[in-house]
Amino acid sequence: MPHAVVRLYTDSGPLIGMLKEREDEVRDIMTGVPGFMSYGIMDTGKGAVSVTTCQDKAGTDESIQRAARWIKENLPDAKIDPPRILEGEQVVRFNAEGLSTSARGDAHLVVRIFSGPPPDGLRDRMDEVRTLMTAVPGFRTYVVVDTGHGQGGVSFIVGKDRSVTDEVSRRMAEFVRSQWPDFKREPPQVIEAEGVFRFDAQAAPV
Repeated sequence: MPHAVVRLYTDSGPLIGMLKEREDEVRDIMTGVPGFMSYGIMDTGKGAVSVTTCQDKAGTDESIQRAARWIKENLPDAKIDPPRILEGEQVVRFNAEGLSTSARGDAHLVVRIFSGPPPDGLRDRMDEVRTLMTAVPGFRTYVVVDTGHGQGGVSFIVGKDRSVTDEVSRRMAEFVRSQWPDFKREPPQVIEAEGVFRFDAQAAPV
């Protein structure tokens, strides 16, 4: 099962700007991580959200070390708060058909951090969720990371703009309410971000 690490920066300083300026260097560093699968970072305004996925935890651990070393070497005087790190198995991922594996440009991201488990049986119905989401024009990516111990997880919805992620979120909430009417859990922490800088293993820039 792929392993994902999510870094949540409340104050990323000049990090995103530097990453975009030195995209080729960052790509070489990250794709050199054993078992690397994908990397992406998006701007929350003052902060940022990054997601790295590798074939196993050893890969994501290595990616964390390389990222920290790169930041220390290239932004030694920048005031960047240490990120909050969430990690676990990537249990769900699907993309819109024809989505480029390497991209920079406009996009909207919604991150939801859950403190409790999903409804029983939801993961067995991901084909229905896929159909529901990919039917929304402008949908790009949906990812779920299980942070372990049955406590909760992190979900990501990426769309062309906020109206797309709002519609996908609405359809998902309606689906859960209709199929599990008695399901209750605490509302998730929600983080929204704009822009995109992402690439997958062995992807050429576009």
